[in-house]
Amino acid sequence: MRKFLNKNFLKNSGNLFIVHDKFTFWEFFKILRRCGYESEAALNFIFESCSLSTLVFQECIYNKKYRKI
Repeated sequence: MRKFLNKNFLKNSGNLFIVHDKFTFWEFFKILRRCGYESEAALNFIFESCSLSTLVFQECIYNKKYRKI
């Protein structure tokens, strides 16, 4: 899975995946869910491995929209 993510998502200089828009967040989240991650585990992976924008954090995480997937 890491190879797929590295190939399909950009990283910044801190080696974090760049997730600055809602569409990228949802795609990233869905990939993790398809790979067997539960919602909370997928969210933890994103917190550990991604650079998030304020918009993504507020719209997708703070409002708990990720729970609907």
